[in-house]
Order: sequence, then C-alpha cells, then structure tokens
Amino acid sequence: MERRLAAILVADMAGYSRLMEADEEGVLTRQKRHRRDLIDPQIADNRGHTVKTTGDGMLVEFASAHDAVRCALGIQKAMADRETDTPEKTRIRYRVGINIGDVVFDGADIFGDGVNVAARLEGLAEPGGICISGIVHETVAGRLGESFRDMGSQRVKNISRPVRVWQWVPDARPEREPPAAALQQRVKYCTSPDGTHLAYTTIGNGPPVLKAPN
Repeated sequence: MERRLAAILVADMAGYSRLMEADEEGVLTRQKRHRRDLIDPQIADNRGHTVKTTGDGMLVEFASAHDAVRCALGIQKAMADRETDTPEKTRIRYRVGINIGDVVFDGADIFGDGVNVAARLEGLAEPGGICISGIVHETVAGRLGESFRDMGSQRVKNISRPVRVWQWVPDARPEREPPAAALQQRVKYCTSPDGTHLAYTTIGNGPPVLKAPN
C-alpha cells in the first residue's frame, strides 16, 4: 500500500433513484453521453485519474486542488447547458465534493480521511453545485475567478472534527479582485509620549482598526 497527499473529487447524480424510476433507459443513455463527451475529457484535460465509477457517481484523484476544482467547474457549467432542453424535474444534475487529504492507495482503489471528507462534502452540495473543504479554498481562492460561499464549520457523519465548507452554485457571482491600493502595505514611524520609537504599518482604507501584535 502507498500513502500520499492527493486532491479527491467525489461526484454523484442528484435524485438518481427517482430519475431511473421515471425513465431508466433515457437517463442511462444521457449519462453515457455526458461521460463520453464532457466528463471524461474534462478529467483528462485536468490531469485527473478516475479511480472508480458507480451507477450514479465517481471517485477521481488529482495531483492538485486547482486541477480538481477547475475540472468540477467545467463539468457543472457545461451540464447546465447540456440539460437545458430537458424538463426541469428530469434533468441530470451532479453534486461534487472536493478535499485535499492523506490517501492510502491499495491496488486500484483508494481509502483514507481525504476520501471520506470529500464524500461528505459531496452530500452537502446542492444539485449542480460544488462543496470544497477549507484547505482547498485556501489553495484556489482568487485564482479561478469564481465565488465560493462560506458555510462555516459543519459536523458531518462519521468525521469526529468539524469540517470547514465552502460552496459554489451555478448562479454565483465571480469574485472581484480588491483594488491594488487596498493591498499596498505602508510602513510608518512614530514616537510615544515617553520617547519610545515605534514602527507600524497601515493597509487598506476606511475607519481605522488597530491590530496589536500577538
């Protein structure tokens, strides 16, 4: 067995049992077409490796969180267009969870905390949406031009610690880059009443807020 850090993507089809009961053949045909024309090419383009698939989902390993999130965004955005002509109640929508963690590779399968958390994140995602862990958000924030909403720390099944969750949905507004002036740190000096020379920095603008060293 091999152990290493990896970015894990877990996805499944929302409402799979209901969709299959209503139109089994049609859902399977559309699912295969989405896999062939969209999902598998997106995974390959972003250097992902499909570990296994199920009837309604998949487990994919990536070398980086950036690749995993970019792949998920590409799939979710394209799926909304591909299913536009399908009635609302019968549209195929995927839910995606992404995490970075320690993973155990055992033959063709993978296990470990990184996989378990990704699976729980997928369960929190809205149909057509993506949930990522806090560590993934720290890695990709501001780099993909997409907005993720902070859902705070969540208690999830069979995970003892709270998991910080960030969510993307299809109608999310792109993040705006902060003004360059707001990011420019300025070092200044002053003298206290007792003659002590002090250095301090200012950054941003607006009402002053003092942050003392800790």
